[in-house]
Amino acid sequence: MAHEDGLLRELTTLRRGWGLEAERLRGRLGPLVAGWCEIHRTTSDRDARRVLRDAITAAIAEFPADDRLAVNVALGIAPGSQHARLSDRVGLLAEQLRVSERTARRRIDRSFARLAAEIEAGARPGDVPGPDQGWFVKRLNALLRLDTAEPELIEERLIVATRDGLSRIATRFTVPRVGDGPDGERQVDADAQHGVRIIDAKREGQRHFRWLLDLPRTLARGDTHTYSLVLRLRDGKPIRPSYAFVPLVPCESFTVRVRFDPHRPPRLVWRLDEVPPSVLTDPPQPGEPLPLDGACEVAQDFAAPLLGYAYGLRWLP
Repeated sequence: MAHEDGLLRELTTLRRGWGLEAERLRGRLGPLVAGWCEIHRTTSDRDARRVLRDAITAAIAEFPADDRLAVNVALGIAPGSQHARLSDRVGLLAEQLRVSERTARRRIDRSFARLAAEIEAGARPGDVPGPDQGWFVKRLNALLRLDTAEPELIEERLIVATRDGLSRIATRFTVPRVGDGPDGERQVDADAQHGVRIIDAKREGQRHFRWLLDLPRTLARGDTHTYSLVLRLRDGKPIRPSYAFVPLVPCESFTVRVRFDPHRPPRLVWRLDEVPPSVLTDPPQPGEPLPLDGACEVAQDFAAPLLGYAYGLRWLP
């Protein structure tokens, strides 16, 4: 029931303002709705709007006609319902149903409660979910250590299952290209600190890695679980002076900390916030300088990072 209540809150928030016609739609989606529709697979608001519209249409297919209309008008899906305010769409629904606006709003509330229950009951679009699906990240804490013999990244995730029977997940990592020329094949080792068992490691090209992780217990919808991985770069080659997290599944919060070598501190450190990943290959454009603390570290927090954008830290060596 708690999961269903969370879905209803997210759906209720989604119908405000322009509804599905809102700008920056992907950033407005809550993690439960985004996970249900696999929004992380979309690359634009237009694509996300199409996926969400199709998923909702499928979920309400068996609703009574008036309830289907209430959902479609409230979200701005129905023809002629693309208004900037929900109150205007409530008035439009009242006219079409020939009822008072108060009754129209109650119809919307009832229809959205049924939609949340339908999603909860398993009206999920798509095929059998794989290890990249059926969960989201509630919190990610990342520590990049540059004071060790080789760069070491420790990532701890608190995940939430959005479906029953979640027993396996996947994680990915990319070593960014350094400079314009080819930098050859990179070597990354992964160790599980706690909470998972690595069952498969796959290289995707020269710089991209994917690991399959088995959970110690099968999670039901709404269950949480924490695990930690350590990634070590073993090839001795230089790295790009940055750490960026690009969420591919919904993430509610992200904290990054970089611990620099006190004998080789950076000249300048700045924050990366909602940056298109392609920009990371451009010449550095320093932002507001961030000070190093007494441990030669810099830390930053990010709330609700958007899917497909980069967040983290960049520095000048």
